[in-house]
Amino acid sequence: MPSFTIDPVEIEVASENGDTSSTYVFDISDYLLDGEVCTAVALALSNVVETSPERMTPLSSVVDCDALQLLFQPRRYGDLRDDVRVSFPYDVYEVTVFSSGRVLVRG
Repeated sequence: MPSFTIDPVEIEVASENGDTSSTYVFDISDYLLDGEVCTAVALALSNVVETSPERMTPLSSVVDCDALQLLFQPRRYGDLRDDVRVSFPYDVYEVTVFSSGRVLVRG
């Protein structure tokens, strides 16, 4: 089972017209294979906002976690799905989950 923390594998910081934005990339493939996509997204977001998941706005208030789980459910033989991507807003962030096992958080 995956750990209860998740660290970004890549961070990009860009500045346009004095505004700074960051993109965080997380590897959540182990969580996808274990059927825990929403747990992984919540942990990734908690890393970005530097707050424990229990103190954050519940992920279920912005996305249907059951539907998200069905979309990213591993195939019959345990492989990750091909070419599935879902984006949704969370607070000031744009979250994109990829079936390849990556989550991008832009803010």
